[in-house]
Amino acid sequence: MKQEILIEMQNLAKKYYKIQTMNWIQSKGGGFGGAGITLEYLLGKLTDNDILPDYHGIELKTTQINSKYICPIGLFSMALDNQPLQMKYLYENFGWPSKKDSTKNVFYAKINAQYSRCTRRYSFKLHVNYEKKCVELQIYDHYNHEKLKKELSWSFYHLKLRLETKLNYLCIVEVLKYYEMHNKSYYYNFQEISFYELKSFSKFLELIENGDIRVHIKISYRQKGDKWEMYDKGTTFEIYKEDIEKLFTKLSIQIKK
Repeated sequence: MKQEILIEMQNLAKKYYKIQTMNWIQSKGGGFGGAGITLEYLLGKLTDNDILPDYHGIELKTTQINSKYICPIGLFSMALDNQPLQMKYLYENFGWPSKKDSTKNVFYAKINAQYSRCTRRYSFKLHVNYEKKCVELQIYDHYNHEKLKKELSWSFYHLKLRLETKLNYLCIVEVLKYYEMHNKSYYYNFQEISFYELKSFSKFLELIENGDIRVHIKISYRQKGDKWEMYDKGTTFEIYKEDIEKLFTKLSIQIKK
């Protein structure tokens, strides 16, 4: 590990322990990412969707530990890249009517290395193709009992670039979340902090093959002027916290006074 990264981790840990002494902290942002937005605010960082690490070469992730739902950790987002407009093709050809408005389609799917049936007709799975150097999104048509020949994929080159740029060094923060009825606000209590170093891109591919890493595709619709259009809400590669040490090596960081 680079010496400058070690120093940054030590500095981050020192700042974080000061945040812990603040006890319950009112959320600085709404929605699912409120804990991360609040943490970045307390660290003096502006919120962004940058593909670069959040904090001086270290990617920050929060995970709620008092939720009845076990949510995976989003590693990074990346759309299908083997041809232009692949996400639009996926939405227009395999989407299904929204529950809110049946005249408009959506495509929400959590896909791993096992065929996942998202509609009555189609199932989807991830396949690592070492010969073509890509991760394929394969589609099976149950009506015709065949795998579709349409090629949809993420290239090894861009996956590796995104992974090693964003996640060479990772910090995971465990948080408690509480909704205060009186002022209708969420509060966070920041718990354990852990630091990790990425093992390798080959391990990332292996975990996709094993089903430990999945992709979460979220495509909906939105109004633009008088028209409605497709709204790509993001395609995220995810892993559960219990599997995080399959992809990363946990580090022991000592705070220097």
